[in-house]
Amino acid sequence: MRLDLFLKKTHLLKRREMARELCDEGMVRVNGAPRKASFEVKAGDQLDFPVFNRLLKVQILGLPEASVAKSDQWSFVEVLEEKRMSFDEGPLEDPMAPRPKRPSDH
Repeated sequence: MRLDLFLKKTHLLKRREMARELCDEGMVRVNGAPRKASFEVKAGDQLDFPVFNRLLKVQILGLPEASVAKSDQWSFVEVLEEKRMSFDEGPLEDPMAPRPKRPSDH
């Protein structure tokens, strides 16, 4: 199953478009390596990705075959680690933080 579709179907991210954007920016890691939205995930893979003010590390337990009820989302993933990030402390020293974008030349 595609990475962006898995994140959407299991309700880890609200929209598939958001999942694609995070993947394109290199902020979603599968087994420690940044992956594109089209990467095929499988049971046993570990995902690291930011969600608002948290950095989640989850392990995939299984792949959904159809739409998943919100109450069943945790049967497909196990949260291994959850870090809270404070925005009041200044710049983040997080390796998952997106790199600054260069202005385009006109």
